Amino acid sequence: MPIVNIKHISDHVTYGIWKIEENINFLRRKAYLSSYEQIEYKKIQNIKRKKEWLSARITMLSICEALDIKYKGTYKDENKKPHLIGVPWHISISHSFPYAAALINTSGPCGIDIEMAKPSLFHVSRRFLNEEELKQIPRSPMHLCSAWAAKEVLFKIYGRKNLSFKNNLLLSPYELKQEGQIQGHIKLEMETGGYLMSYFQIDGFIVCYST
Repeated sequence: MPIVNIKHISDHVTYGIWKIEENINFLRRKAYLSSYEQIEYKKIQNIKRKKEWLSARITMLSICEALDIKYKGTYKDENKKPHLIGVPWHISISHSFPYAAALINTSGPCGIDIEMAKPSLFHVSRRFLNEEELKQIPRSPMHLCSAWAAKEVLFKIYGRKNLSFKNNLLLSPYELKQEGQIQGHIKLEMETGGYLMSYFQIDGFIVCYST
């Protein structure tokens, strides 16, 4: 199984990253899909998208095997948040060709995101960064990619809709390195929750995940 990395971050957090190099037939044979996932898979038309989708679920399967969890597939709730079937732990899935990523947290809501550093992020940066963040974060593709990935992780942790990336998901100042940490906040009407996220760079991508 060509998992690039399965890493146990702590007693309750484990993630996996897979670089996708296999053909669609191999991936389909390796994937275990629940009845819910089989319906979802049939809706995907693009072959590259099929590869990403299958690889993310095989990565999740591999993490479950490493943790000695009986894997029965996944399903999504009304907010499109993924869950393991028959297991109460929290999960997150992400993919951006040629990588797929998955994470399990046994103690609370979690998020993982993998993004390619694209120059196009410069043109949309004002849609997901507030004025203070625009002052603090350099307008390079990798810096903007790290900010976008971190906010995606916060969005996945929250797990519900109707959040503004610009106004509800906030990032403290950070210095971008090959790997490091970002402090984020989910700001709601009555409260603000803080979350520490880790990230690393790989082949022009940023992988960011909750710890």
